Amino acid sequence: MCTSITLMTTNHINTLSRTMDFAFVLNQELLFIPRAYPLLSEIDATERPTNYAVMGMGRNIDTYVFADGLNEAGLACATLYFPGYAHYNEELIAGKTNLAPHEVAGWLLTNFSNIDEVKTAAAELNIINRPFKLMNIVTPFHWIITDKTGATIVIEPMKDGLVIHDNPHGVMTNSPDFNWHLTNVRNYVSVKPNNNKSIELNGITFEPFGNGSGAVGLPGDYLPPSRFLRALFGKETINKIENEDECVNAAFHILASVDIPKGSVRTDQGVDYTQYTASMVCNTGTYYFKTYDNNQITRFCLFNEDFEAKEPKTWNVLLPQQYKQLN
Repeated sequence: MCTSITLMTTNHINTLSRTMDFAFVLNQELLFIPRAYPLLSEIDATERPTNYAVMGMGRNIDTYVFADGLNEAGLACATLYFPGYAHYNEELIAGKTNLAPHEVAGWLLTNFSNIDEVKTAAAELNIINRPFKLMNIVTPFHWIITDKTGATIVIEPMKDGLVIHDNPHGVMTNSPDFNWHLTNVRNYVSVKPNNNKSIELNGITFEPFGNGSGAVGLPGDYLPPSRFLRALFGKETINKIENEDECVNAAFHILASVDIPKGSVRTDQGVDYTQYTASMVCNTGTYYFKTYDNNQITRFCLFNEDFEAKEPKTWNVLLPQQYKQLN
């Protein structure tokens, strides 16, 4: 389970933010890939050329696998779980770009600079039914991608083929498919940030108990449709955002409404919880994150790295809780 949102400031800075919710402990690392560093493909054991430097969260497991990230051109991508709906092909197709599901985010980020380029390239993408060896399963994914302009799409591998949705709402969670979530919004058109007015019945005035009455009916559970609605509500009602600091702060506050504590969601595979929350700033190449065990926000800037370096870099992000001591 995961939730993602985009936010745009009044001075046109765009961000992509996400929670990473999972029962499998990912032990994520922060990764940096320099320009022209080839990524090894598990599909055909070839090294794929790359065009852009990339920073994001993922793992180094013989090759570099990204869960999310952003590149030097301002393209950002997040991978989210899509169980019961993701459908992949069994065979390689000559002339197509053949990738395993867990290779898609890295391919997008190292090769393309904007949404138009992604749309064109995705038409030639063939996603192969290949297990992710870290988890020993074929991972069911879909992807949200955005660029500096705020243009945003969702890519979903369905039974009828790869579907690309324009996503002007800038929100995505998990299953069902994106169009289903948009249809479901119609059930909640009465939800609003303004308080409900008092009413009079039989000479007696009834007033809401307190502030927030306009949001009565907004679901509070952790199912993907409910998280989609809470994220959309938070995004659409947030005050105007003036700059990057306000934008990142707003993103973390909105995503706090879908954050999953350990123990609140239990599966046959274990406890599903929010392992990290991240916000990627397309225009400045900055990656902000906090982990479950350390709520202090950490910041990395892609442009502080050497894009012409010969080797990638990784950072350990699994740090204990840190505090700012005031006295």
